[in-house]
Amino acid sequence: MFLNSVVIVLREVLEAAVLVSALLALARSIRLGNRWLWLAVPLAAAGVTLYASFLARITDALEGAGQEVVNASLQAGVYLLLVPILACSWRAHRRPRLLMILMAFAISLAIVRECAEIQIYVRAFAALGEHAAAVWAGSALGMGIGISAGVLVYGALRALPQRWALGGCCAALALIGAGMLMQATLLLEQVDWLPDQAPLWDSSGLLSEQSFLGELLYAVLGYEATPGALQVGLYLGSLALAGVALWWGSKGRAGHAVGE
Repeated sequence: MFLNSVVIVLREVLEAAVLVSALLALARSIRLGNRWLWLAVPLAAAGVTLYASFLARITDALEGAGQEVVNASLQAGVYLLLVPILACSWRAHRRPRLLMILMAFAISLAIVRECAEIQIYVRAFAALGEHAAAVWAGSALGMGIGISAGVLVYGALRALPQRWALGGCCAALALIGAGMLMQATLLLEQVDWLPDQAPLWDSSGLLSEQSFLGELLYAVLGYEATPGALQVGLYLGSLALAGVALWWGSKGRAGHAVGE
């Protein structure tokens, strides 16, 4: 139970921690500062509180598919916020307030989703007296490792040379966003909101989803060992859309530089 708690909580914390780290590094690279965090914190706190308050209703809604649908919506929402962030980051000087609002909401949605998953897990297993200590200890360790990994990602992005810093942060956010959209697709397939399709390939022999590394790659990049055509199409499409946003943003930045 202890190791299960470590892996489960680490998987949930890691996704949000990497996203926060990439956005913080992006904000530093474009000299946006961290004032937008003052908006993200109360938004996330309010979202987590509302989710916890209506958890029973959410779980029972939509014929028992409410929790999966809400979580998938939160992850898809993060991706839809990341797309304009990628475009606007190349010309942050034009609309810094809009960019800060988008970043604050993206972090808030991610934190609400991950905290909800952790809360459900801890509530379910910590209530069992004989496992309570192991669950709490494993959860604390998993959270600590996840946050530490986020700090390392932030340090790695900040260590990039200045000419690569913005592109590196945007590329990381594009991959994270595509991974979240992949996870949203899998959640909707689990409750039959999307059709279950035959896998295009099976890479579980090389890397199982149940392995420690597979769990981490699922959390950060949406790794799936047996993806269907719909999943692959949405993943590639989300990366393509992010690429278009990056191209459009960088084009605008280049035009501004020429005009100056």
